[in-house]
Amino acid sequence: MGRKSQYAGKIMKGGAMQSQPGADLLTALEAKGWSIQRSDSSGPLVPPELSGRYPRLPAELVEFLQAMDSCVNADETVWFLCREDYRRTDGESFRWNEFELMCLEDNDADARDRIRRFWDLHFPIMLCVHSDYDYLAVSLDEQSYGQIVHGCGPEFEETTTIAGSFTQFLAMFGESARGHRDDYPLSMFL
Repeated sequence: MGRKSQYAGKIMKGGAMQSQPGADLLTALEAKGWSIQRSDSSGPLVPPELSGRYPRLPAELVEFLQAMDSCVNADETVWFLCREDYRRTDGESFRWNEFELMCLEDNDADARDRIRRFWDLHFPIMLCVHSDYDYLAVSLDEQSYGQIVHGCGPEFEETTTIAGSFTQFLAMFGESARGHRDDYPLSMFL
């Protein structure tokens, strides 16, 4: 039957079929040529070594990302970070924390501590490598918990808030993917 089926965008919970968070967004991205591999895995989004660093991720974010093995644009220059991305440690391809690792190079101890503290409070969810190395992350800071922020190189730690929650981000990005809005920085991620 191919990758799409009558159950696309649906997940099972307690024996009942429910809509996957962001199903409308995923449909719009597929229409734009994105490749989306849905996941059958029941494993956690982040491996144990990361769950200590990021113990309080928003549930709707985890549910959305866990439902996919991959979600990448046609040029393979923009992608949502999924389960396997958070497990990649080799230097052969972009790792989930590549921008943090880049910032840690060639800095003194004080700068490295500041950089680590920043990334401890910002969990990357999407990467874009066709321009200045942009990313989207969820803020885990007490004052801005759950907000989606945008940052880009070379000053990766300078961010702007683009959505008050992951749910709001899904709606906004879905509108962008369907061509109903064309604002920066969301346009960078299409």
